[in-house]
Amino acid sequence: MDELATDYDNRVRNARENRGLSQSDLANELNEKASLIRKIERGDTLPSDEVQSKLEDFLEITLSAEGGSADDSEWSGGSSSGSYTLGDVVKRKD
Repeated sequence: MDELATDYDNRVRNARENRGLSQSDLANELNEKASLIRKIERGDTLPSDEVQSKLEDFLEITLSAEGGSADDSEWSGGSSSGSYTLGDVVKRKD
């Protein structure tokens, strides 16, 4: 799947609360454990692709990051193949 948005936890929590569901209710609807929903909403764990799909479909939201992140635009270096070496990343302190 696409890269997960950095605020995925808030998106899930807000969508669930807007529907008036408890974490247990949502877990039951998705056939998942309530503890998994709690961990996702706290940002303690990333949802698997399968769980992400279930959440997006049931809550009618998207958890994917839109386009590239702001960090991507600051990234420079690397070869034409798109791979990076340690030298592309490390800044020397001289």
